[in-house]
Amino acid sequence: MTHRPRIDLRGEDGFTIVELLTAMVIGAIVLFATLTVLDTTISLTTRVNTRVDTLQRGRNAMDLMIRDLRSQNCVNVLTNAATGATSMDDSLIGGSATSVTFYTDLGDGSKPPTRRTLTYNPTAKTIVETIVKPALQAGAWNFTTGATTTSRTLLTDVVQDGATPVFSFYAFDGSTPRTPTVALSSPLSAADEARTVRISIAFKVQRTGGTATSPGATLLQDDVYRRAADPNDADPSPECSS
Repeated sequence: MTHRPRIDLRGEDGFTIVELLTAMVIGAIVLFATLTVLDTTISLTTRVNTRVDTLQRGRNAMDLMIRDLRSQNCVNVLTNAATGATSMDDSLIGGSATSVTFYTDLGDGSKPPTRRTLTYNPTAKTIVETIVKPALQAGAWNFTTGATTTSRTLLTDVVQDGATPVFSFYAFDGSTPRTPTVALSSPLSAADEARTVRISIAFKVQRTGGTATSPGATLLQDDVYRRAADPNDADPSPECSS
């Protein structure tokens, strides 16, 4: 015959109210600490991912702009199709705080040079490159008739770094040795285009939908020195190399 164990209703074994409250408080503290660590980890991960994204996008765009500007080259341009008149144009043909226009040759001579314009649009927050491929006529390049124009967006969600222009232009000073520290007025005059030795690029890349002060915004700055500019020459302005 099986006997069930009796329950002693008078027994006092178990947890007291104080012990239960203590265990609950300790559990709440541990849970709160765990949630805090989790929230901090998620926040830091998002911030790091944003910084990596802005830095990568900005660096890729900067590399493309620097490559193009370093490949500037003078071009023999057809100025009058009827007479066949030509002109050897300087490599830099326009510049302002928000754009720069120049001739560049990225090939080995088997392909035509191109005229490129880098434009910063503060409203759209973009930097766009416009590329004009010329037609060869009468032994010179025609950038109007027969030319083809394409454009591509190099960077989005880009803003100016405070009051610093996206594009700045500098000429040699009069010191010995000469250094390119003389800031030129924007937009460049024809005379200042010929004097320009250094082109500075500066911008801030922000996260999508963010502002210039949003966490993760990345500032990038770089300089390009034009080829064929010898500070030891009597006239240290860049010279055509083609």
